[in-house]
Amino acid sequence: MTGFFYHPSCLLHDAGPGHPERPGRLKAIHEQAEKSGLLTRVKSFDPNPADREILAFIHPRNYIENVECAGANAGRVMLDSDTLVCKHSFAAAQLAAGAAVEAAAKVSRGELRNAFCAVRPPGHHAEREVAMGFCLFNNVAIAAEWLVREKRAEKILIIDWDVHHGNGTQHIFYERGDIFYLSLHQWPLYPGTGREDETGEGKGRSATLNVPLPPATAEQKYLDIFFKTTEEVFKKFQPDFLLLSAGFDAHRDDPLANLQLTENGFGKMTEFAAELAKNFCAGKLVSVLEGGYNLTALADSVVTHVEKLMAFSLQ
Repeated sequence: MTGFFYHPSCLLHDAGPGHPERPGRLKAIHEQAEKSGLLTRVKSFDPNPADREILAFIHPRNYIENVECAGANAGRVMLDSDTLVCKHSFAAAQLAAGAAVEAAAKVSRGELRNAFCAVRPPGHHAEREVAMGFCLFNNVAIAAEWLVREKRAEKILIIDWDVHHGNGTQHIFYERGDIFYLSLHQWPLYPGTGREDETGEGKGRSATLNVPLPPATAEQKYLDIFFKTTEEVFKKFQPDFLLLSAGFDAHRDDPLANLQLTENGFGKMTEFAAELAKNFCAGKLVSVLEGGYNLTALADSVVTHVEKLMAFSLQ
């Protein structure tokens, strides 16, 4: 069974008029999932918010308090040039992190084969003490750390196919050997990290792999690189759990980047990743939404992505 984690309170996080990371993203996903009949074929969950103890697995308590206090003020507050919070943002961010952890827990216990978390704000740009790139708490990083601390997994692979490099996730695990971070992203592009020579340090040496791709990379070229690279990483690292930072802004219609993927391409990537997860880690896979800013492309890509996950959950 595939789990679908969604909470309407994530819609209340509002960075203001014209901001690309807007509530309409989740609304479009949910409406398309409903229209396509997807929601009748998955197991839906309203996640619980991650409490501060769990957030503190990754983020210092003073940082968590600063994010909460900023949002408690009247109006919107800028945490960086493109990351704003309102009075509902902290609660939405707690729900996003809570969904990732709850999905990881249920998959690790065998209650679900895999899961998708339709949440916002996204997370992969958030560093330990820095909110940036629309991100407050690093949802995937929190889930990975929870899995390790609860002894639900020993070696976790994070695949990040958002079009922007996940500087936060890389930063958090850069010196860890038990969590491998693989990112395919457009280069050059925000946030300016993710060069090939960024490969980890200390115990984490060679546990980070960046694959920067030039603007206008064609879908088949991207897929060839994705298939080859992910298979090599699985064989080398032998993970027992897979987390996906699933951004859909590498779609050819996305306004914030210039790669050429389609929803069909995302479907093929999902199939390949799920097949590797089946062969190496008993199919244990949790996917967490990151970017994607063309509403039609995002909604169609997510539905295709979840349908492919469902196909593997039945095997």
